[in-house]
Amino acid sequence: MAIDTGRDAIEGWRLVKSVANPWGQVPVTAAGKSLPGRAREYMERLLVQQAAQDPVSRRHHYVPQSYLRQWSFDSKRVWTLDTITGTVAPLGLANVCVKENFYRVIGSDGAPHNRVELLFGVVDSELRRVQVLFANLQDPDSLDFDDLVGLGVSIAVQRMRTLQQRRLHLQYNAWMVAQNPEQYQSINDDPDNPHRLAGFHTEMLFRAMWEATDVLTTRQIEVWHDPQGRFMTCDAPVLVPFRRNVRPDLISAPHIIWPVSPHRAVALTNDLVGEKAVMREATGKLVGTVRQGVEQGRERMIFASEEQRDRLPKGKKFRRRAQTRMRCSNRTPGGEHIPPPGCCVHWLETFTAGPDVILCSRGLHSPAPEMWTHV
Repeated sequence: MAIDTGRDAIEGWRLVKSVANPWGQVPVTAAGKSLPGRAREYMERLLVQQAAQDPVSRRHHYVPQSYLRQWSFDSKRVWTLDTITGTVAPLGLANVCVKENFYRVIGSDGAPHNRVELLFGVVDSELRRVQVLFANLQDPDSLDFDDLVGLGVSIAVQRMRTLQQRRLHLQYNAWMVAQNPEQYQSINDDPDNPHRLAGFHTEMLFRAMWEATDVLTTRQIEVWHDPQGRFMTCDAPVLVPFRRNVRPDLISAPHIIWPVSPHRAVALTNDLVGEKAVMREATGKLVGTVRQGVEQGRERMIFASEEQRDRLPKGKKFRRRAQTRMRCSNRTPGGEHIPPPGCCVHWLETFTAGPDVILCSRGLHSPAPEMWTHV
C-alpha cells in the first residue's frame, strides 16, 4: 500500500505567537503539511521506508516491545494478566501484543507486502525516545518544541494502532454497510482480499496521525511521578478514561493518559497553566485514575512491574470493555436542529459487554448484527 504522507507539502513551519504559551508558538502542523525540525526528519524516514525491500517477518507488534520493556523484570519478560482467562504469568515481550500479518497490506502492484512494519520501526524509534525522555525528565524547561510534537505524534499513533481500535472500526463499518451497502463496502477480510482490514486501518492511521497530533499538542503536559512505582499499563496503553461509562472525545476528555514507566505517567489535560510541563507527585487518587483507566481501557492484557505483580486484579471479572455506542438525536454535532422525520446518529465509545445501539423506530435504520464481529 502506498501511504500518502504529503511529501510535496513539507515546507515551512507556521508559527502563531501566544503570550500564554511557554513554547512561544501554537503547534499547528496543518495535518502534517508543515513540520518542524525533528518531525520533518521523522516524516522523511517514513517516506523512505515505503520503497524499502519487503521484510520477512510477519509477526507484527501493535504495542512496541521497547515500550513494554519499561515494565519488564529482566528485559525479556513482563508480568501479564490475561483478563479473559484470569491467568497471571510472566510472558515474553516478543509474544504479547503481537498478531501475524497485522500490518500486511496490498501494494499498488496488487501484491501483499510487509513494508508497513518498517514504517512502524520508525514510529517505535521516536516513541521510545519520547518515552525515555519523559520517564527520566527532571527539568521541564529542558524540553524543546520538537519534544512536544514528538510526544503528540507518539501518543496519537499508539492510540490508533491497537487491536481495540481495529475492532471498533469493524463495528462501525458493519453498521454503515447495513445502512447503505451501495455507498459503503465492508472493510473486513474475505478470501479474495485477506488483507483488506489491515490496509484500511493502516492507511487511516497514517492519514489521521498529524490531525490527532494537532489536537493533542494543544493540551497541558503533566508528568505524574509515583515514587512507589504503582503505575500499570495495558494493550491499549493510551488511556482516555470513561465518564459515566462513555469515553469522551480527545477535545473534551479531562485527561489523556500515557503511562511511560511504573514510576511515571504523562497526562495531557485541559488545565493550561502556561508551563511546558507540570511535575506532580502522584497521589493515591491519581494512581487510582491510571489504574481504573488501564482496567477499563484494556482490550485483553494488563501489564505490571515485578513489584506490582501481586496487585494485578486477577480475581476480577472483566465482562466489559470498549464498544461502539450509537444514539439518535434531533440535532447535529454542531447543534443544528433536524426536523422530523430525520435524525442524526451520534457515535461514541462506551464501556459495556457489547455494542450499545439504541436508535429511533421511524424506519430509518437497518439492523446490523455484524456489529458483534470480534477481531
